[in-house]
This record gives sequence, C-alpha cells and structure tokens, in this order.
Amino acid sequence: MGKTGERKKRSDAKVDVKPTVELELYDCVSRISHITNTPMKDVGELVCRNGLYSRKVIEHLSEKFKRNYKFGNTLFVGHPDLFAERTKKRKGPTRRLTMRFTQDVYNDLCELAFAMDTTVSTCASILIESSIKDTEILNEYVTSYVHGELDSNRKKQLKLVLDFIRKENPYEDDITLTQLISYIMDEFMEHGRNLKVAVHNWLDSVTEKE
Repeated sequence: MGKTGERKKRSDAKVDVKPTVELELYDCVSRISHITNTPMKDVGELVCRNGLYSRKVIEHLSEKFKRNYKFGNTLFVGHPDLFAERTKKRKGPTRRLTMRFTQDVYNDLCELAFAMDTTVSTCASILIESSIKDTEILNEYVTSYVHGELDSNRKKQLKLVLDFIRKENPYEDDITLTQLISYIMDEFMEHGRNLKVAVHNWLDSVTEKE
C-alpha cells in the first residue's frame, strides 16, 4: 500500500501549455472554435499536434533549428551559430492560449523546443502559428468536423452537390469540400451560427430550388 494521503498520478493525465500569442492569431483560433462549436483549447491542441507531426510544417520550421532534430527517418541538422530567442518578443496586444497535451505529445513538443532552443510555451506559439497557416491542416480539420457532425443524409446531400459542381464546373481547378464549406461559411454564417447550422441551412436552400 502507498503512503497515507499519497495521490496516484493518472497515466492519461494531460499537461497544460499556455503560450502567449498575438491577438490576431488568438482571434483566428477563436473563430475556428466558434465555426466548429469546439472549445478553443481543443482547437489549439489539435492544430498544434497536427503541425508537430507534419513534415511540411517541420521543414518550414527547420530554419529555426539550433540543434539537430529527427523527424521520422530524416535528421534536420541544427545551426549552432543561430541566435534563438528563448521567448519570442511580440509586437502589439497578446493573449494567453491554454492547451492540454497528452504526455507523449508533450514530450515530442519538448524535443522540438530543445531543437529551436526555446521554452516549450514559445515553441507551441510558433508551432500553432505555422500550423494554422498550412491550408492542408486546416482543411483536414474542417473536413473532419463536417463528416463527424452531419448525419448520413446531410453528408449524402453535400456529396451530391459537390459531385454536381465538379461535373458542371467549366474551370480547370477541382472544387474541394473545403472550398465549398468556405463558400457556405461566407453565405450562411451570419447571426452567430456555427458551421453545422450553416451547412444545414445551405442544403435546405439548395433543396428548395430543385
């Protein structure tokens, strides 16, 4: 038996990371949170985690590596002479963004911070900014939300609309689900509605015209 009053630490406990980010980035996360009806801490954690395991994002950040960093089978060579700010100085107003990571992800974040010679919170702020500007990561997040929130009938309707647009599209560029969602957001996100409501209203308007 353990000592009296000793609290056993949960194996699935998460670690808090609270980076300070520029207000513009904070507002961006806030908008995504509202659109997908997901808490900001979950949006930040998911976007940050996806970036941490994205080769595209890591390659972009590699120019900031003061020490070697291994990503999969690739070794990014650090630049020892590179000047690295332990904490990033920011211009203008800032806000603190709270995120929670599993221990494994937090350990990987610490390794990235070590390579960039920054604090973990600074590394997280740099990572989330780089990740949120990667359209592939954002597209994957929004698409995943749509598929997870809409019922089978709505998803079928959305697919049929998208198939029709692609078939009748006179332009060379392929129309993606995310581009369609972006259009729906622009047209139907008034009055504080979230994305699920916006998609429902848009599909209803399309059905009424048929």
